[in-house]
Amino acid sequence: MRLNATVAIHTAATHTGTVRRAAAMGVACLGILLCGVGCKPPAPETAPDTVVATAYGIELTASDLLGIIPQGLSPADSAARAERAIGEWLQRQTLTHLAETELPEDERNVEAAVTRYRESLLIHAYEDRYLRDHLDTNLTAEELQDFLNGQPQLFRLDAPLFRARWIVFPEDKPFPRDIRSLTKQLASQDPETLSALASRCTDAGMPHDLDAERWWSWDELGTTLPLEPRRATRQQSSRRVSKIDWPADTALGRPADERALLLITDRLRAGDVSPVERVADRIQELLLHRRRNLTLATMRQQAVQAAWAEAALATPAITVRSDDKRTAETTVISQLSGAIDSVSPRSANARTTDKQHDAP
Repeated sequence: MRLNATVAIHTAATHTGTVRRAAAMGVACLGILLCGVGCKPPAPETAPDTVVATAYGIELTASDLLGIIPQGLSPADSAARAERAIGEWLQRQTLTHLAETELPEDERNVEAAVTRYRESLLIHAYEDRYLRDHLDTNLTAEELQDFLNGQPQLFRLDAPLFRARWIVFPEDKPFPRDIRSLTKQLASQDPETLSALASRCTDAGMPHDLDAERWWSWDELGTTLPLEPRRATRQQSSRRVSKIDWPADTALGRPADERALLLITDRLRAGDVSPVERVADRIQELLLHRRRNLTLATMRQQAVQAAWAEAALATPAITVRSDDKRTAETTVISQLSGAIDSVSPRSANARTTDKQHDAP
């Protein structure tokens, strides 16, 4: 007689003492299985294959329990964990048995779903391994720039960017006496002049950037230079060297006078296409994603072609003889459509309706 859900769960709940005894036995087995050098050999009743619980002919062994319970627990914690694990195992087996015996056949037929899931796991693991071994992740600067040129709409700027030359002077120190000369040198186009200025800044320990190769947002420049917000618009649009003199204001968290020179050499407006160096990471991600998909598609196609060449694949159920390829394909499609139509609920209803109409 089959056990219904209420009876089965009630029966399991009334056997708490049995579960606890099984747990105690399991803990005893675990104590021996976990014992290291110097322990006595386990007795037969405490071997790894000792059965600590059964349910509908299925056995839970001490070694199975060992895989469930973490190591390093105290005896009391191990006993509690073993009791809970055994109880959960018994409940799971009981409910599985109920599902297998109470559900209609079409609802308990999960083999196809399990097979597909297993196949998906295996394919995913294999493809990950294949990509680790075969995916070329090296990208050249030319590839990045070509992608940007081909997809400019993806990389429009949300805010302006700037290239700049700048020098930051020591805090609480006045401008050097030759500040006018320094200003002219900063604006110079002569490489030797700029090189000499860079050497002077380096020797004096003054932060500087005279190459003007990097693109900055205004906020990024503000982390390096003392940029006063109320003068930002004028400084951003100026074609000349800006002389920055920002007095200390302890109330605003500026304990020292700050001074600098700034020359904006180039600018991009919001809406312009971003420089490649600002979006290189995004482009690399997109290119590698595309390359990954192409690598997998090629591997899959080659794998199937190799399987056909090895005669490992066949489609005997839909093989037809025809000298005309189009006729053969049409025949196969007709056969498949007819087979599907013959077993579909819609067709069954249609046949019933037809019979009713044909009846006298």
